[in-house]
Amino acid sequence: MIAGVATAITAAIVGNFIVAARQAIISDMLAHAALAGVGLGMFLGVSPGFFAGATAIVASIFLWFLTKQSGRAPDAVSMLLLTGGLAVALLFSHAAKETAVSFESFLFGSILTITYGELLYFTAACACIVVVFLTLWRRFLTSVFDPQFARVQSKIAPVYEIILLVSTGALVAVSLKVIGGLLVGALLVIPVLTAQNIATSFRANVLWSIVWGIAGVIGGITASFYFDIPASSGIVLSLITLFAATYFFKKLIER
Repeated sequence: MIAGVATAITAAIVGNFIVAARQAIISDMLAHAALAGVGLGMFLGVSPGFFAGATAIVASIFLWFLTKQSGRAPDAVSMLLLTGGLAVALLFSHAAKETAVSFESFLFGSILTITYGELLYFTAACACIVVVFLTLWRRFLTSVFDPQFARVQSKIAPVYEIILLVSTGALVAVSLKVIGGLLVGALLVIPVLTAQNIATSFRANVLWSIVWGIAGVIGGITASFYFDIPASSGIVLSLITLFAATYFFKKLIER
C-alpha cells in the first residue's frame, strides 16, 4: 500500500506534464524500453531493476534527440521505440531460461511481492522525482506549454526538456513492479483525465490527480484482497471507474 501510494503521488505530478504536452504515449514507450532492460538484466544475471532504470533513461534521451534535434514526429518515434523495446525484452527474457526472476512480474506488475528493500528503493526514488519537479516546476511548465518561448528565454531550455523526460523514464522504471509495464500508462494518464472533469486550473488538476491516483491504488489493492483479482488489474479498473463517475457527475452538473 505504501509503495502504491508513493507511486500514485509521483505519477500524478509527472502525468500532468506529460498529458499537457500531448505526449501520453511516451509513458508506454519508456515502459517497453524499461522492459528491455529487465530482460537484459535477467539474461546477464544482474539486477533487472537497475537495468530497467538505465534503459529507460537512455531511451528518454534518445527520444528527445530524435524528436527535438531531427524533427521527427514524436508519436512515430515513440512507436518505434515501443515495439523495439518489447521485442528486445521478449528476446532476452526467452534467452534467460535459468533465472529465478519472473518476467511477468515486471510485465503485469506484482505489487504484493514487494520486499522491504524494494519499498525503501521505491519511496526514495519517488521522493527524488517529486523534489526535481517541485524545484523545476516553472521551467517544466514553460517547456510544456510554450517550448519555443522557453528556448528563447533560456539557452539551457533543452536541458530542462531532457530532465523532464529522464524523470519520467525513472518513474516508469520504478513503477514496473507496482503496476507493470503494460499498464503503467494508466497510472500516469487516467488520474489526470479524471481530475480534468473537476479541476479548473493546472495546479488544481495536479492536486486532484493525486487524490484520484491514491484512491485508485487503495481501491485496487483492496479489491485484489477481497475479490482475489490481480492487484494491477484492480488498480486500473478502479481508476477507470473513478473517471467514469466524475465524467457523468460533470455532465449531470452541466445539465
